[in-house]
Amino acid sequence: MQIQRLLTTIHRWGGLGLASFIIFYCVTGIMLNHRKSFGYSIEKETTRYEVPKSDSALMKSFIEFYKKQIDREDDPAVIKIRDGNTIEFLYGFHGSTTYIIDPEKGMMEKVEKSDKGSLYFLNRLHKAFKTGTFWLVFSDIASVLVLIITITGLVVLKYKKTDFIFLLLGVFVLFTGAFFA
Repeated sequence: MQIQRLLTTIHRWGGLGLASFIIFYCVTGIMLNHRKSFGYSIEKETTRYEVPKSDSALMKSFIEFYKKQIDREDDPAVIKIRDGNTIEFLYGFHGSTTYIIDPEKGMMEKVEKSDKGSLYFLNRLHKAFKTGTFWLVFSDIASVLVLIITITGLVVLKYKKTDFIFLLLGVFVLFTGAFFA
């Protein structure tokens, strides 16, 4: 009976303590899933350069030659060909710097993307990506505490038939989401 009381106390106060952290993850998760609705955007700066004019057929044969070498039909991930006329070289995380070359027009564009706005900051916090050590450790500790609170809740609470149905439904949703992810 003493263990039951301890588990109830851990579950109750631990759950209350973690509520703000869980609410933060829920709200930022919703905001990140619907970025355009909340004004999350990326700022782009474009600089134009003149490059020598050239025949795009040479570029196409070059790419085709190497696609045959590696025995693939699709275009490389780092080099993109747009409309058969331009070629793109992507650098950095998700093409943070992209060079777009149009050999027939003799033009090259350099597009640099930089994250903009407070939602980018929330995105980093939500993922614990490129954040300080404190936030990473805090996130890990909170995750472990969520597990402990959940496990103590499974032990403490008295269950009804509908609780087991919801538990199985939740497990089904979890595995379905993992399958499609």
